[in-house]
Amino acid sequence: MTSYLVNLKEMGQRIKSLRTKQNKTQDFFADMLYISPSYLALIENGKRTATIGVLAQIAKVCDVSVDYLLFGEEEYNSDRTHQKLQRFMETYPKEKVEKAFLLAEFYLNLENNEQK
Repeated sequence: MTSYLVNLKEMGQRIKSLRTKQNKTQDFFADMLYISPSYLALIENGKRTATIGVLAQIAKVCDVSVDYLLFGEEEYNSDRTHQKLQRFMETYPKEKVEKAFLLAEFYLNLENNEQK
């Protein structure tokens, strides 16, 4: 059986990198996660581990997998697409999502017909 060890310092660096790519301060990012800025600083410095709830929030806010946060393993594109679709469906009203899917299907059918 494979053993997976979480390197807290590397995990913290990944979280900090994701936060800075979004141009968010520790204070702002911590507010988004409902944690204190000092707790976030400890996580980013590898001195404290994040709870599973905090990891899940970070993953959702940053559009990455929890596996990526823990181990640095990149996820497959299909997983990222699924996450984006899920967030799309959670963000917009059902009627607008259905219209968007109909438009996407129409566009894809047009593209298929042009290739034939």
